[in-house]
Amino acid sequence: MSEHWADPTPFSSALDDLKASGAGVGWAINDSGGQALINAAKDLYDELGEILSQADQLTEELPLGVTPAAQVYKPFIATVASDPAQGAITVLKKLRKEALEFQSEVEKAMAAYESTDMDNQQAVRLAGNPIA
Repeated sequence: MSEHWADPTPFSSALDDLKASGAGVGWAINDSGGQALINAAKDLYDELGEILSQADQLTEELPLGVTPAAQVYKPFIATVASDPAQGAITVLKKLRKEALEFQSEVEKAMAAYESTDMDNQQAVRLAGNPIA
């Protein structure tokens, strides 16, 4: 596996940081920016679903032959996909779940933006300068 996909921790850590800052209303995003991120998260979720629907093929032993080396590699190659701790399928399932969580965080940030925007408009109105 490429080192980028071998460990989903960096993405998970970034998502955890995003959740932590969102919980304290640490970030907000406007509708157009938020919608672009939501669309990307939905696309990622859908693509991973399609990949995972065919992932059972990855767990099968490849027909590598009967040499001693082939007998060693056959089960190992299948475990690269199916290992429950760090296999490709496990990583992809986790990433798919996190795509949904990311979408939820973006929706919260969009709501925070809208709320802040409305509060600011109200403050301007109260100051006597109505926004057209």
